[in-house]
Amino acid sequence: MNVSSYKKPGTMSASRKEVRALLDLLDDPDPFVKDKVEERLSELDESNVPVLDEYREQAADPVLRSRITELIHNITYSSFEVEFVEYLEGGVRTLADLERGQLMLCRLDNPTLRTDLYRRQLDRMAARVEPSINAGLSSGEQLQAFISFFFEKEYFKGADTDYMSPCNSFLHKVLQRRRGIPIALSMVMLFVARRLDLPMYGVSMPMHFLLKYESGNQSTLIDPFNLGRVVSIDQCSYFLRNHGIEPRPEHFEKASEREILARSVRNLIYSFERENKPARVEELKRLLGFIMQSGGS
Repeated sequence: MNVSSYKKPGTMSASRKEVRALLDLLDDPDPFVKDKVEERLSELDESNVPVLDEYREQAADPVLRSRITELIHNITYSSFEVEFVEYLEGGVRTLADLERGQLMLCRLDNPTLRTDLYRRQLDRMAARVEPSINAGLSSGEQLQAFISFFFEKEYFKGADTDYMSPCNSFLHKVLQRRRGIPIALSMVMLFVARRLDLPMYGVSMPMHFLLKYESGNQSTLIDPFNLGRVVSIDQCSYFLRNHGIEPRPEHFEKASEREILARSVRNLIYSFERENKPARVEELKRLLGFIMQSGGS
């Protein structure tokens, strides 16, 4: 997987004072000055990111903050892509691998995001729910306590407005807002379940991602988008037929971690297409291509 052709040429560092001066001139009314400022900003390299990030945190104007975020993204994306490919080359075989990939994707929303904060948030959630599932309960009672924790105590729910917004797909945003699309809510539950050694898996059903809980010879399908409702294969089949899809057994099988990662990226592609951000769409398509090429890992 060759990513070297995407590295940004012609970058250079600038002093802290120069970076701040350039940012102060971003809205200069003189078109010539503005063009020169944007040209110089486009030449900054990753050594300037801390100053940009500091300035962004201090900025009160949300438009300016957004512009600086985009600037940081443009500076850091090529190295992010190299890091993402190296991650894929290590293999995406476990839920721990998948969690790492999902948190990496969050840096497409905020390149300087401290993803370790959200990993620790998942740790704390697991610690809070653990006493309620380790009290001599049956597997069915454990599952119900686990589901209740997310939807009655932590107040997670399906995103019923602006469904395809990227905010409903990025894991850190879902953890912040307690809202998400089915696959994003499933990731939260899966990553907490992993910490508790619960037998829970992703099911990449068309149109609607589900979870599967396995205990003994029994499997239970769970719909995180609808407050963790338990659903049957017959109900899912009816749903698929209503959407013009003939149900097949593989629609209800456990999905591999790589398949789940690819589906998450596809959802982000759809989201940024709807927001008319072609540059982000092309970046995500490249990442999806790398995931598909990594199938033999």
